[in-house]
Amino acid sequence: MTAAVLAAFIPIHALPDRRALAPATVALAYRPVALPSGEGPLRLAGAWRIEAGDRRLGGLSGLAIDAGRFLAVTDRGAAIRFDPPSAPRPTALFSDLREGPGPFGKKWNRDAESLARDPQGRGWWVGYEQHHSLWLYDQRLDRAEAAIDLPKLGWRDNRGAEGLVVQGGELLVIGENGRDAIRIERLGPKLLKLHGGADVADAASAPDGSAWLLLREKSMSGISQSIALLAATNDGYRIGPSWSVPKAAFDNYEGMAIEALADGRWRFWLLTDDGHRFMARTLLVALDLADPPRPRHDKSSATRAGPLQKPSVETP
Repeated sequence: MTAAVLAAFIPIHALPDRRALAPATVALAYRPVALPSGEGPLRLAGAWRIEAGDRRLGGLSGLAIDAGRFLAVTDRGAAIRFDPPSAPRPTALFSDLREGPGPFGKKWNRDAESLARDPQGRGWWVGYEQHHSLWLYDQRLDRAEAAIDLPKLGWRDNRGAEGLVVQGGELLVIGENGRDAIRIERLGPKLLKLHGGADVADAASAPDGSAWLLLREKSMSGISQSIALLAATNDGYRIGPSWSVPKAAFDNYEGMAIEALADGRWRFWLLTDDGHRFMARTLLVALDLADPPRPRHDKSSATRAGPLQKPSVETP
């Protein structure tokens, strides 16, 4: 078992570089899979393995819902818009993040791990590991509009801006180490404490404006994961009590989005990162919360998403 787990954790630096590919729309297949029902208030509503005839399907991280479709980014510099399982003939649009930190194609230059809609409506923010930074793209993610370098916090190359949400009109970056939160204010990034210590795999905003974290713990027996509320404190944030999520040992959830259902429930959508590894898979999982927390009333004023500079971009 130990050897199997180690084989599942091959770092991105071991992957080959890749060339740029043209945008492509391809058919998407959802194959239902069985998962344990899990414990706690989250109820499994569906689980599917995702298959598509494009080599960019893999290494998915971050998840958002945009105009009825899902949006995800990958650790090798691609963006994927895809239909939900309810679509009669689901398709996926694959495109490369041609602009970003460093030359395109190098395995560590486009390690996209998180994304969030720009609070000013200008497009999408993408958080990168390796080159610890945030990049603002237009609505189609075709063109980079601005970039923000994150403070040097001693993060390892592959443990960076794993979660990205909007709170009070400002971007909030959650470090993978579960100890650092960075609020992108008008005068620049502000470092805040994150109390809890659990590894973070993603973050998402709920319909009531609250922020939730997708947590992860690795061991020699596999990966265990849970969902927790992010709560404000006097000096930053803390990780609230967590609810475990159903999964197999080597499934690695790295994307989360939350939507409101017509009957008042919340649906947590989770997306796995196969890590380009033979023992992992790309799954989309739906978990329903029957009794969501009461809506909060956030009266904080909206501000800019931070000091922006036109990035020096490099394309293939």
